[in-house]
Amino acid sequence: MRLFTPEAMREADQKAVEMGYPSLLLMEWAGMKAARVYQELFGHRPAVVLAGKGNNGGDGLVLARHLHLAGVPVRVFAAEGQGGDALLARRALEAHGLEIRPLEEAIWNREEVLVDALFGTGLKGPLEGFHAGLVERMNASGLPILALDLPSGLPYSPHVQATATVAFAAFKTPHFLHREACGKLFLADIGLPKALLEREDLPEIATPEGLLPLLPKRPLTAHKGSVGRVGILGGFRGEGLRYAGAPVLAALGAYRMGAGLVHLVAPEGIPLEPLEAVFHPVQA
Repeated sequence: MRLFTPEAMREADQKAVEMGYPSLLLMEWAGMKAARVYQELFGHRPAVVLAGKGNNGGDGLVLARHLHLAGVPVRVFAAEGQGGDALLARRALEAHGLEIRPLEEAIWNREEVLVDALFGTGLKGPLEGFHAGLVERMNASGLPILALDLPSGLPYSPHVQATATVAFAAFKTPHFLHREACGKLFLADIGLPKALLEREDLPEIATPEGLLPLLPKRPLTAHKGSVGRVGILGGFRGEGLRYAGAPVLAALGAYRMGAGLVHLVAPEGIPLEPLEAVFHPVQA
């Protein structure tokens, strides 16, 4: 699984459109998948969708439509001046009879959940003025916040402190560089061609599923002398001090990675673990 920058993700979206994949379909899938995550987390708790005028706002409007169709009470506050796919998403929502009020009138109560569809990855600089104040109000509300793609405002301050974030198509670097702002992370497949997500020039996320195939298979006749040896030199003893933490942790890590024999070279007289390691004491 590759870790995308926001710029690389926009490039992948554009290439998908050039290949014939409709951008409106990407938005529809994003909003639909986000609505599913909302229901998984919050059930039928009422939602307040705060939508910007760009594609992230369009994702939020699609989410609002799907929540409405699922019977979830929804109130929508959206920025004016939407165009393109976001405008189509707005018209589709209005066709279902939902009122869309100006973003400047956004209010909420303690029973609701806030949906952050303000900027996502489309931010060009720090939030200022009205939008900065709105984000600060959201954070101060104490309500759960579901962010679409990326908490608005990142990587700057102020930014939304989300309870959960739905990443679309792939995780982006801010999801991990600003992990505390994203809350619980969800990844939503929005139908992008797989070839666009397999870029060798981007860093790969280390996951158990991805790392497991890298470990060599052991024959049934394997023993501790045939599956690798590790030598560790460390520790300190002097002036009443004894430090063994670093070599002990290194030895534990070596065993957990599958080493058969671990040799610990450390000053004599300091406590060492694990017991199965071979200890080679030396003069302090």
